[in-house]
Amino acid sequence: MIMPNVIIKALKDGPLLVEVDKKTSVTLCRCGRSQTQPSCDGTHVKTGFKAEKSEIKVTE
Repeated sequence: MIMPNVIIKALKDGPLLVEVDKKTSVTLCRCGRSQTQPSCDGTHVKTGFKAEKSEIKVTE
């Protein structure tokens, strides 16, 4: 069985991007204020959310 490549990227001052085989499959809220939880709706920009960027490779 071939496993897809999954990477979770926390964008600086923004959402989590979940990438499957180098394609973004979902953006998840990190600021906690999105009206479309768990998806990001861009509220982090209006609220001044601050967070560092990071990356996790789930599978390779």
